[in-house]
Amino acid sequence: MGSTIHQLDEKLQDDKAARKDLEETARSLGQKAATAESRAVAAEGDLRIEREWRISLQESMVRDRDKISMLTQEVESLKSIGQKYLALQEEQHVLKTQYSEAQKTLEEVGATLSENKLQLQELLEKEAAQAVADDTPTWTSDKDATACTACTKEFTIARRKHHCRRCGHIFCGACSEKTVALTGNTKPVRVCDACFAEVRLT
Repeated sequence: MGSTIHQLDEKLQDDKAARKDLEETARSLGQKAATAESRAVAAEGDLRIEREWRISLQESMVRDRDKISMLTQEVESLKSIGQKYLALQEEQHVLKTQYSEAQKTLEEVGATLSENKLQLQELLEKEAAQAVADDTPTWTSDKDATACTACTKEFTIARRKHHCRRCGHIFCGACSEKTVALTGNTKPVRVCDACFAEVRLT
C-alpha cells in the first residue's frame, strides 16, 4: 500500500514536471507564434509596399516609354526640319545666283536701252532735220514771175508779188493772204490758197 502511494506520488511529481514543461513549451510556442505573426504582418506589409512599388515602377516605365516615343518623333521631326532647312538654303543660294544674273542682265538691258534711246533720238533729230530740209521749197525767182501763179493776173506796182512759204511759188496778195503754221517756223506764215487747203486736210 505504501509502495503504491509512493509510486502515485512520483507519478504525480512527474506529471507536474511534464505539465510544467508543456506549459513552458506552450508559452515558448505562443511567443514564437506571436513573433511569426508579427513577421507575417511585416512581410505582408513589405509585399504590399513591393507590389505598390512594382506598379509605380511599371507606370513610370510606361511614362518613360511614352516620353521616349515622343522624343523619337521630335528627333525625326527635327531631322526633317533640318533637311528642309538645308534644301531652303540651297534654294536660296540658287535664287541669289539667279537674282544676281538677272540684275546683271537688267543692267545690260538698261545700258542697251539707253544706247538705243540715244540712237533713236539721233535718228529722230536727223529725220526732223531732213523733213525740214525736204519741206523747204525751191523759191521761184522774182524776175521769172510776171503773173500770179493762181489767178494769172499780171503783177503791177499795185499788185505786188508774194512767195508762198510752202510751195515757193509767187502769188498776188489776194491769192496768198492766208497764214498757217509750218514745220520749222515758230509763227504762222503766208501760204497760197492751194497749200492752205492741203495743210487743212492733213
